[in-house]
Amino acid sequence: MNIKYISVCVNDMEEGVRFFNEKLGFDVDEKIVLDDETDCTPVQLSNSELCIGLVEDKKNTGFKTRIVLSTDDCLKDYHNLKLSGVFFEKQPRYLSNGLSAEFSDSYGNQYILLEERDYNEL
Repeated sequence: MNIKYISVCVNDMEEGVRFFNEKLGFDVDEKIVLDDETDCTPVQLSNSELCIGLVEDKKNTGFKTRIVLSTDDCLKDYHNLKLSGVFFEKQPRYLSNGLSAEFSDSYGNQYILLEERDYNEL
């Protein structure tokens, strides 16, 4: 098995699609049906095989998602995202496994940019 989609709940599908497309640079695919009650709009970065499936939280369950986005240059992506209007509560910080920066979307879903580093390499 492989992961096909990671679901992210949004309160308004159009606003969610705009956030991923305009602010984060994701490509948007055609809506698909996951089950009798759930439609999903796949969004994907052009250099990635993994898709995020935007699902509208029609019943207002309040479920939120946390997604780790791998990056080769956390600082560059942090600055580019800030320029596009993404709000970061904190500046990037160093962790034992690399550099990370956290942000949320307007629905409360959390995202972590992670530039993995091996501090033991010379």
